[in-house]
Amino acid sequence: MRIKSLAWLFAVTVAALVIAMLVSRGGGLRSDPLAGKPVLPDVANRLQDVTRLSLVHGDQKATLLRKGELWSVEERDGYAADTPKVRQTLLALADLTYVEPKTAQAASYARLEVEDAGGSNSKSTLVTFADERGALMGEVILGKHRADQLGGGEGGIYLRKPGNTRSWLARGNLDVVATTAGWLDKKLVDLPVAQVKEAVLTQPDGSKITLTRDKPEEKLKLAELPNDKKLKYDSVLDDAAGVLGGLQLDDVRAAKGFDFPKDGIAKAHFTSFAGLVVNVELADKDGASWARFTVSGTGDAEKQAADLTARLSPWVYALPSGKAKTLRDKLDDLVEPAKAS
Repeated sequence: MRIKSLAWLFAVTVAALVIAMLVSRGGGLRSDPLAGKPVLPDVANRLQDVTRLSLVHGDQKATLLRKGELWSVEERDGYAADTPKVRQTLLALADLTYVEPKTAQAASYARLEVEDAGGSNSKSTLVTFADERGALMGEVILGKHRADQLGGGEGGIYLRKPGNTRSWLARGNLDVVATTAGWLDKKLVDLPVAQVKEAVLTQPDGSKITLTRDKPEEKLKLAELPNDKKLKYDSVLDDAAGVLGGLQLDDVRAAKGFDFPKDGIAKAHFTSFAGLVVNVELADKDGASWARFTVSGTGDAEKQAADLTARLSPWVYALPSGKAKTLRDKLDDLVEPAKAS
């Protein structure tokens, strides 16, 4: 009987110790005065006053500036930013709340990706907010993010305030764009193939292909198609003529001051049934394919041409590699030997 009583007392003691350890490890974290509070209280309370949002990630920096309801990217000469993306990011940042403190040891920051931002090996992102007077509204170093970090679909992100040693796990669904170009409004030109009457692609060596038709309901024809060749596949001409359909940019620079190459220029000429004419010049520079556009129009397309000219002419654009490749199509890219009968 005495042995049973001692065993029961031992079990109770062990249970009490386990509970005490759990309380010290978990309860103490939950009782931290910052737990549950906004990470960026001034931003959360004055979101409408944010006019400058700066992000530094490795060697990439993006300074987003608001004028009225629109945002622009300072590092790209004020080119239009993806305003819905900026707004969504601002809302997510304002909603960040502290969950529990993590390491205060600098040697462990890299594991959570909350080391000081800006270094060549840094994976963190420093985010800074300012109002129209340039007054600092908040700043935070963002680290690793997981969409279901806290369970139940709740995202979590590790972060640290600049100058503070303590890092934190915060509640929030946030995946910040890491590159400068990633904040740009990517929409460039949209000329669907169904609207194309003629497309002429001319390469630096002078070779040319001409795709044409008289009516929208007709199929495009390849003027240079040899008798002993056939199209590689049924939609190959549509792919070439429709390269401007939903065209997006990879990056952008101001045309003024940009040293556009004088040699190795591919040219493309597109005419729509409505009278819109889009000319593209394409050349390689610094590892990218850069394009400049000249637009004109008659009749119903005159206003559209004027709008496109005003928007496109001040800039040169880095195009996605697949689109650049299509603009450089030659005859052999479209045809193959016909099978012998």
